[in-house]
Amino acid sequence: MIRVLLVDDEPIVRIALRELIPWERFGCEIAGEASNGREALKRIQDESVDLVLVDMQMPLMNGIEFMKELRSLDVGGRIVALVLSAYSDYEYVREAFLYGACDYVIKNDLEESKVSPVIRNAVDLIRAKTTESERKEQEARSIRQKQQEQWLFQAVQSGGAGRSPAISVQGADDGQERFQTWWGDRVSFHYGVGCVLLDRMYGRPLGIQDQQSRFVMHTIRQVVEGYGLEIVMAPLSVLEYAVLVFVPVRLSGQAFRSLFTEIMHKALSHLQQYVNVNGAVGLADPSSNRQDWAGLYRQAMHLAQLRFFRGNGQVFFAEAMPISAAESHAHTGVWNIPRLIRDMEQGNAEWEQELNAGLKVMTEMRLLSVEAALQPYKALLWELSSLLRGQGLGWRQITEQDEPPVSRVEYMNSLAEINEYILTLARQVAQAVHPAFRAAETVPRLVDKVKQWIDLHYNEPLSLTGASEMAGISENYLSKVFAKEMGETFIEYVARKRIETAIQLMKSGMKLYEIGEKVGYPNQGHFTKVFKRVTGKTPLEYRENLR
Repeated sequence: MIRVLLVDDEPIVRIALRELIPWERFGCEIAGEASNGREALKRIQDESVDLVLVDMQMPLMNGIEFMKELRSLDVGGRIVALVLSAYSDYEYVREAFLYGACDYVIKNDLEESKVSPVIRNAVDLIRAKTTESERKEQEARSIRQKQQEQWLFQAVQSGGAGRSPAISVQGADDGQERFQTWWGDRVSFHYGVGCVLLDRMYGRPLGIQDQQSRFVMHTIRQVVEGYGLEIVMAPLSVLEYAVLVFVPVRLSGQAFRSLFTEIMHKALSHLQQYVNVNGAVGLADPSSNRQDWAGLYRQAMHLAQLRFFRGNGQVFFAEAMPISAAESHAHTGVWNIPRLIRDMEQGNAEWEQELNAGLKVMTEMRLLSVEAALQPYKALLWELSSLLRGQGLGWRQITEQDEPPVSRVEYMNSLAEINEYILTLARQVAQAVHPAFRAAETVPRLVDKVKQWIDLHYNEPLSLTGASEMAGISENYLSKVFAKEMGETFIEYVARKRIETAIQLMKSGMKLYEIGEKVGYPNQGHFTKVFKRVTGKTPLEYRENLR
């Protein structure tokens, strides 16, 4: 794989370059990122880089200074550089060409159709520079890395209930022999099995999980290898990664833990800085027996889940695990839900005391899994949902969001975040169902609310069903109170509003079919029929009388 370094002081530009360019299609992988030329030179000296995309305007060391320094390095002659240019940077670009830049990319126009030819030409140039032996070594390294990743994946999956099936191995006998050889070379090492868990929202909007996983693994691998240690990683999902780190036998006990903590804190910091994602790491007790991989990984995963209770950015070891867990009681005894709901319905402020007492219990409860911790919250949210439905309300009227609260809490990253969200949400529900508030929602006010909604959306398809959902009441009730208050039915009011607007538009010179579409009647025949029913004349007759 051709290794690419992205150099720009703007994180949003680095993200765009990483996500918008189909690197894998060109046989490339992102080796890392840097925010200025000085940081980029350090990365080039510490690791293998083939292609650099470098911005011209950066603090500490700009693109021109970087190009000068790059050419003075031993590896500078084989690295291909592309310049990232703004429209006003052409003087810099010309100077960059003098120092060896092979082409440029306009930062403000990163469309694939325009960037891909530039990347393809750069890749062709790199391949022409790379000797056959170097290319074979790179390919062999990539194959070895993928094979080791597969071994780890299969090992931790062997005991992982509820996960996807293990990947099948091509040439099982040959693969087993290669594994035994690889493992035999590491008899003088201890290994640590770890689990990296990332923010539960990571990867949710983009959906390009393989690319995201590769970048996460590369970021962590780069840090570990920088300490001279060997690491194998396998993605179990875009949020969960198995880690196998080999350390010399002389590093044991507290020395091993201190080194591992330092490495993983640095890796987590890099993930936050370069990938904009937080996470935590759990590490099982060191071992030298590969038969323990699956069990050790489960221990590491439970440790990493402690991030939900104690916060991100931490490395958890075995002693952090609660001695006893209260999972079997997590769904009961947290709060008295019937009394809390009753107090809300009656406008009694004591509901908040009950809720806060339960939130405190949840904070102090020693749970082993996120799933167990979520159950009491979900139970409370279902009861609050039932309370709202009984009042003719829905969550969208409370939160103004389409996503139900039960789904939202599943993607939250900590108990503290959920507690804050639940308290805010409960206060909104309590206000919405308070007797004084409900009494103020009189029939005239309700009808006025529906009228305003019609006035805003008359040119769209409207129905009594949609209006009742918006108002949070039943169709039958809305139909009755609307007709009683307005002296006409819902359908009649909508028709009158549309026709009155159509009459105003006739004075603008628009064509009749355009007017019909404008007021919500795309069918010209239906428009004419409704218009005549309301005014006694066809649209054409009415417009003639206006002249």
